[in-house]
Amino acid sequence: MESGVAAKIGALKPSFNSAATRSLLPIVVVLIAAALMFWAVGPVVGDFRVNVLSKVGIFIMLAASLNLVNGFTGQFSIGHAGFMAVGAYSAGIVSYYGSLWFFGDTVRQEGFLTWGVGLFLLGCAAGGVASAVTGYLVGLPSLRLRGDYLAIVTLGFGEIV
Repeated sequence: MESGVAAKIGALKPSFNSAATRSLLPIVVVLIAAALMFWAVGPVVGDFRVNVLSKVGIFIMLAASLNLVNGFTGQFSIGHAGFMAVGAYSAGIVSYYGSLWFFGDTVRQEGFLTWGVGLFLLGCAAGGVASAVTGYLVGLPSLRLRGDYLAIVTLGFGEIV
């Protein structure tokens, strides 16, 4: 028989359908926003403003992830830009050399659902995996540290990158 605390925890566990729906909701929202940006906003405001809005979106993601580390866990990490750089360079390498491999050149592939977009998404996934692996490798020895010492280790990683 389950104890009182275990029964309460079991009662709070969401169903699989509910959890899957909540997990997929942000992805659907981002895809809708991307389609709106491509077909509705982009032609109206021009390429420069779309570029600025894209960079604003990237910086919003970086600020949200920094809030996870500094805000929720209370750890003081300064190497955030280093992990971003590892992911960005990995995505750039996959996109550039993949474009050379598949298309024979690095000319921009026009359109919303083209092979170039697929290569871009593959580059984004590769950048995320490279950042995660790098974060794991840096975190193995340094997550035993707290406070200023963790900040010094992550600062050193950021400077090395």
